[in-house]
Amino acid sequence: MALAVLETGSMVPAPADQLEKPPADHDGLRAYYRASAPRLVKVLRETPEFLACWTFLGGPDEAAFWSRRMAHEHAVHRVDAQLAVGTAAPIPTDLAIDGVDEYFLLTNVRKLPSVPDFDLGGTVHLHATDGDGEWMLTSVNSKLSIGREHGKGDAAIRGTASDLLLGLWGRIDLRTDDRFERFGSTDPIDALASLGGN
Repeated sequence: MALAVLETGSMVPAPADQLEKPPADHDGLRAYYRASAPRLVKVLRETPEFLACWTFLGGPDEAAFWSRRMAHEHAVHRVDAQLAVGTAAPIPTDLAIDGVDEYFLLTNVRKLPSVPDFDLGGTVHLHATDGDGEWMLTSVNSKLSIGREHGKGDAAIRGTASDLLLGLWGRIDLRTDDRFERFGSTDPIDALASLGGN
């Protein structure tokens, strides 16, 4: 989708039947990704970041969205791939902190419209222990209100930026994993974890 939009400067999403279909077999899929990854990088580098184009945020946006989205998409799935064969290196701190910001943007635009009665049931403070990342979360009208600030929430979760990002995307459990320190009420943490990931 990113290639289709950026290569054409499209202001509408490409129809699914016009997108390249990856091969179904293992060897073909590997070859497909080896060929398409450099093409994506080239297009992302050559496309002016302020070029108007379609995104899935609900209206016209700029090409910089796709650079950010692809960076975070590949960072999380790189962890998935490494975990499938052993252990995974953490996502770099600055990238992970921006990834948490992007996660909340995508959650408000893509996930919460289908959960009209969503309620955190309190405030949640997230704190990255390895960088300048703090978020104060409240739910307002079935959306998340996010403040980039220190504060005392009804619940708090402390962990590395990489672990926080992976927890939000459902790769590790915000509620139980011992990589996190948790304080306060469990209900808002349960609600946040219920948003899951993919």
